[in-house]
Amino acid sequence: MTAPASDTSRTNADVATLLEDYGLHAPIVSPLAGGMENLHYRAETPAGAFVVTILCKKTRHEAEHYARFLDGLRTAGAPVPRLRPLVDGGWVSEHAGRPVIVADFIDGRQYTVMPLRLVEAAGVHLGRVHRLAAQVDYALPPHLRLHADEAALLAELPDDGFAQWARTTLRETDYVTRQTTPLVAVHADLFPDNVIVPAGQPDRGVVFIDWEDGSLDFPAIDVGMALLGLCCPDGFSLPRARRLLRGYATGSGDRLDPRLVRDCARHAAVLVSLRRYRWQRTGRLPADPARTHTALVRPVAELQELWTEMGRP
Repeated sequence: MTAPASDTSRTNADVATLLEDYGLHAPIVSPLAGGMENLHYRAETPAGAFVVTILCKKTRHEAEHYARFLDGLRTAGAPVPRLRPLVDGGWVSEHAGRPVIVADFIDGRQYTVMPLRLVEAAGVHLGRVHRLAAQVDYALPPHLRLHADEAALLAELPDDGFAQWARTTLRETDYVTRQTTPLVAVHADLFPDNVIVPAGQPDRGVVFIDWEDGSLDFPAIDVGMALLGLCCPDGFSLPRARRLLRGYATGSGDRLDPRLVRDCARHAAVLVSLRRYRWQRTGRLPADPARTHTALVRPVAELQELWTEMGRP
């Protein structure tokens, strides 16, 4: 859900030097494809394989909160990679003015379109993550909100079909950000490229990566975002949505209000679309028809049309 970063000044040797602060020596370093706003490197060391992440959109202060959030999730039993601590304590180092964290590399498979069984498995794990809220602390604000720059962009959009859709949808779904339910730990960007099936584990085992948009937020907002990410590979898929929500109910022990989940997905779709619009204007979004600012309009319309069938066999 973020835009690609470009940085050609950092070399593999720079990363190798940085890893010494984590007690990791003689690494073989290579850049990792994927990721959007951050820079990722794989480091093979005698102590194992690790991922070095340069957090390009967080301050050092924010990165410290983020690392505590990840460690809290891991300690509570959430399916997240384990952070590597610094030799002198803590998790966050700094290189070229940007904060850095290091985590275990998860060897496994990622799917462009996840099989149905894994959509349900992701729902189970998401539900379990939400049950961990009382054990996780996080000081940064929720990510899935209309930020000031996006509100300004929305106000200046040409009055075309996209702008009308975005404004109308936000007006109809704004209530989802004013819920009274308890806050839980959320991922807020559960797309297939952030789900790994670890090698050598049963098909139902998954790990969630790239928690940078994570926070404490309302559970239905996270589930709504997951509907967009995991259930709309080519338009909205009712079977996928059923499996996701079935898994979520299993993992969380809770059944969310269907209307609320639907409107959370609609609300999140506008936020994602506005951010993509901004990234397209600045040339930061790769050319991909599936990721244009209008790509979610049709799936969301289909979601609305088919949602009444969710409870049917």
